[in-house]
Amino acid sequence: MSVNKGKRKLKVVEISGEPYEMGLQYGAACMEIGKMLDITYQGFGGKENARILANKYIPLYLPFAEKYAPEIVDEMKGMAAGAKMDFQDIFLLNITYEISAPLAMGCTSFAATGKATVNGEVITGQNLDFLSVYEENIILLKTKPSHGPEIMAVAPAGTLGLIGLNSAGISLNLNLLRNKDSLNPNGGVPSHIILRKLLACENIGETISVIASAEMRSAKNYLLASDQGDVVDIEVTMNDLDVQYPESGIFTHANCFKAERFKCTDLAPLYLPDSYIRAERLYQLMGNHHGSLSVDAMKQLLQDHSNHPNSICRHPDPGNPLPMGRMMKTLVSLINYPKERKAYIALGNPCENEYFEYCL
Repeated sequence: MSVNKGKRKLKVVEISGEPYEMGLQYGAACMEIGKMLDITYQGFGGKENARILANKYIPLYLPFAEKYAPEIVDEMKGMAAGAKMDFQDIFLLNITYEISAPLAMGCTSFAATGKATVNGEVITGQNLDFLSVYEENIILLKTKPSHGPEIMAVAPAGTLGLIGLNSAGISLNLNLLRNKDSLNPNGGVPSHIILRKLLACENIGETISVIASAEMRSAKNYLLASDQGDVVDIEVTMNDLDVQYPESGIFTHANCFKAERFKCTDLAPLYLPDSYIRAERLYQLMGNHHGSLSVDAMKQLLQDHSNHPNSICRHPDPGNPLPMGRMMKTLVSLINYPKERKAYIALGNPCENEYFEYCL
């Protein structure tokens, strides 16, 4: 591990008001959106191919989005206007996970609560692992809507928010999952819209309803907690979901299904076999610190290099047979402390970069 760590901070984008107005502010303030779009074009084989895919898939996903959360679609329209881009480009950024079957995000998430933590409070978080080219285009989005809780979320520029917490004391973490349904995207509510709606929830019960009501959703794992001590983990497929809970106040998840009935279609053994190692490794490490888990303790555990480079603190793996594995690394390490509405975030690998405190 590096002794002299990097001291980079996330760019903070603050927006407020009605949905369209917030989107307008976001688009105008964030030049990184254009860079993210260029990366997305490149990933789809160039702008022309990306446009072909957009014309094919946007009609499949947009009607579901408009029915599920018209206010969030309005926000995306405002973002397009503020960034001086086509709406379809902004929408494309927010359905990339759905329409890119081989795309993998190798995150390791956790929650600790009750007797597992040093003070009984909830701590949640994760290492967010993705393509290294994304690292300079990750932002911290702070929203103060006219209605509902304030939100603080880590987001690839141009998206609606990925992981974070809100002023109602709800925290959200995410693991990308892939199953056989992922190979044939057929429309539905995009994950980024579900995530944004989750970040607007007032309580844990509401979050479960938000997920369950999203039609034709893609496979994901949502780890949710409240400042009152509630922790629920929800694995979802297109038409089913499974709710799981911590054991002895500890929960961890990676990029493979835990629910037995979902395992037969799981693609983790092909795309991210290290998922089985990372989740169990973090659970064991946290168990070794049961009763003394804290923000500082989690800062250390999230630097773990067991099974390096495909470890909890992930580094690029030049020898990986999969292109994703060769390019993927930890982009952000996040620890949420919902009671105090704070997050501690390291930009890049936590073994090389300092955590900084961010507050709502």
